[in-house]
Amino acid sequence: MNNSPSYLPLFPHAEHLEFGVAYVNTTVSNLDRSIVDASYSYELAVDYLSENRFNANNFKSIRSELNLLFNWCWFTKGCSIADLDRRLLSQFIEFCNQPPAQLVSHCSYAFFVDNKSNGEVLANPKWRPFVNRQPGTYLRKLNTLKTQLSILSSFFVFLDDLEYMDKNPASVLLRRLNGNNSRIAIDVEVEKSLSPEQWKTLWEYVCRMEQLDPQKHARTRFLFALLYLIYPRVSEISARAGYTPLMSSFTKHRGGDWLFQVPLSKGGKARRIVCPDQLIKELKRYRLSLNLTELPVPEEQHPLFIRHQIGTHGRDAGLIHSQLGITSIQKIVTTTLIDCANSIEGSNPFDAQELRSYSVHSMRHTGISAAIESGVPLSVVMKSAGHSDLSTLSIYTHTSLEQQSSANKVQRLD
Repeated sequence: MNNSPSYLPLFPHAEHLEFGVAYVNTTVSNLDRSIVDASYSYELAVDYLSENRFNANNFKSIRSELNLLFNWCWFTKGCSIADLDRRLLSQFIEFCNQPPAQLVSHCSYAFFVDNKSNGEVLANPKWRPFVNRQPGTYLRKLNTLKTQLSILSSFFVFLDDLEYMDKNPASVLLRRLNGNNSRIAIDVEVEKSLSPEQWKTLWEYVCRMEQLDPQKHARTRFLFALLYLIYPRVSEISARAGYTPLMSSFTKHRGGDWLFQVPLSKGGKARRIVCPDQLIKELKRYRLSLNLTELPVPEEQHPLFIRHQIGTHGRDAGLIHSQLGITSIQKIVTTTLIDCANSIEGSNPFDAQELRSYSVHSMRHTGISAAIESGVPLSVVMKSAGHSDLSTLSIYTHTSLEQQSSANKVQRLD
């Protein structure tokens, strides 16, 4: 454990989230040597910040707490964010209650400064993660602690939704902190996947859009087919530090099956997914729209999902033939969901409302649920989804509202 930590501003301002800060990107990449999922967890945190960038006050608060948490995990404990449990998070809170003097400043400073000679963004040497404007010992109010735990709890919920973590230590500590005055949370089942009818409506809408504007929506159609039929995590089909999915991610097994290779994923795990015939059919359709051969060849370097517009920031500035990142793929999915919802608003307002609440990760839930309901063995679904054990699939095998409805309709009072 590092008793005299030197912390860094790790998360950019909202307008720089897409392309990051050079020294931070280098720092995080180097950490992958000692913390296997440092880059992956960092990408998820940036993704979470991106979702909250439109509210300046919320963004600032979330960024400060995530910055502190990641610094503590990486540079004080030398652990992964995924390692956090109630015991470790309690240690983090104790650290925040009594931080080292070198991490406390007398006023708040900006995270970054610009090097006027070359325009490079640098860490502000005056920045510190803790501020004590009053003379004397650093003290935290109870409300400050509650706010911190609430912010972290929301972040852990996000990580759970993306299957990076299956626990929420901040929620546990917050409940204990609130004691008898805490409000009792109502256990409401949140539908994370589309119903079969909703998926059918969405797929028909995507196909219509592709027919009307194939140049724009051939990519959209293949993206939704991929998400539904082999249900990858969004990070597995997006460009990120050290990884770019290519057409050659599809390879032909000597037995004749086509496989989709994921060389780097959650926890540094790699896997190969057997592709359904329907996905290969969609792949051929998509590739022909790009003026490529029907099927990929070994070592083909063509990106899986390329830009339609020239990149304006970061390493992809000025490029169009480059792989989309997480934020861009999320935008395609959410925009399509909203547009589909708008198209059925008049005829089916309830499904329209639900469609607007779904995300790119809902497509993964939908694909997994559909595979299970169609009779695919759980062990096969587990391996394809990249889960480590069958118990993780329990969230997909619960009794749905549709199943409850079917069962209840046969009940009688007489």
